[in-house]
Amino acid sequence: MADRNNGYIRLRSVNKTFGPYKASDDIDFEIQKGKLTALLGPSGSGKTTILRIIAGLETADSGDIYIDDKRVNNVEASKRGIGFVFQNYALFRYKTVYQNIAFGLKVKKWNKTAIRERVGALIELVGLSGLENRYPNQLSGGQKQRVAFARALAPNPAVLLLDEPFAAIDAKVRQELRSWLREMIDKVGITSIFVTHDQEEAIEVADEIIIMNKGRIEQIGSPRDIYSNPKTAFAAEFMGQPTYIDRINKMKGFEELPDSARAILRPENIAVTKLGEKIRYASSVERGIVERVLFRGKEVELSIRVNGALLKGPRQIEAAPVEPGEEVNVRVFRAYTYDESDNKIHLVGNANIEAEESVVI
Repeated sequence: MADRNNGYIRLRSVNKTFGPYKASDDIDFEIQKGKLTALLGPSGSGKTTILRIIAGLETADSGDIYIDDKRVNNVEASKRGIGFVFQNYALFRYKTVYQNIAFGLKVKKWNKTAIRERVGALIELVGLSGLENRYPNQLSGGQKQRVAFARALAPNPAVLLLDEPFAAIDAKVRQELRSWLREMIDKVGITSIFVTHDQEEAIEVADEIIIMNKGRIEQIGSPRDIYSNPKTAFAAEFMGQPTYIDRINKMKGFEELPDSARAILRPENIAVTKLGEKIRYASSVERGIVERVLFRGKEVELSIRVNGALLKGPRQIEAAPVEPGEEVNVRVFRAYTYDESDNKIHLVGNANIEAEESVVI
């Protein structure tokens, strides 16, 4: 992370409690100007609370919030220079697209000419030309979110906050809007934070990810770093589609690990082959029984019982099909091991995968 006093947005030791629930537990991070940062975590992890504290919609019990080197703890929400995009759009039902986008400018008493120019530019920016006179009930979910985005940008805010912006939109449109949002943020160059529980969304859209869990920060880093180098068991678990194994030392290639070691295995670190197919690293291969075959479009996900543990591994759809009940070869390349006492994660490679030739077994 950058120098502690170099961030455009900075939170220092921020705490917030709702009754017995601590939504923000000593939160400390900073965001560089012009970056798009994702607050990622499960429901109840404190993501939206942090967003609302930055916006001034919630008040922290303790700690400091800085925007552009100015402490804003006691600054009204309307004077913080923040645009906010809500999960449910929060559009005015009886106002047109044009009127919704212009609303904040009228409140700030912009003149009609300036409003017309600004709204026209934003409508073109978000791709809604020709829809100016439609009402929200005449728009699709994706179009409504574009209106909400344009309305938040209208007063030229210094910061844009988005709370689960794609949650109410169907999967196909959500995928399209991810790319659209990234493109818009790059064009506008505004410092932005968006809340999501979708790891794929965070990885695809964000410059930086902040993983949250139970009101605390688990890890901060780039999408690549967060995914490839998780620092805690929770971070390793939340990214990807992992499975757990107790006593990983019972697997070939991991025998030297302590008996107490638990492991998190990601599907991409597991190879599955049919008996008789050519494989490498024979000494690392286990036999397993396929319990479930799930078609996922671009690949097939196999659930396989190996040494009493249920693992998940991918198989290409072009490969020979595998059926439930079939015995297969399973090879684990690497695993994330951890001790529950300290939550620290360690990436461990299979010791047998060193110097073996391809063989058929």
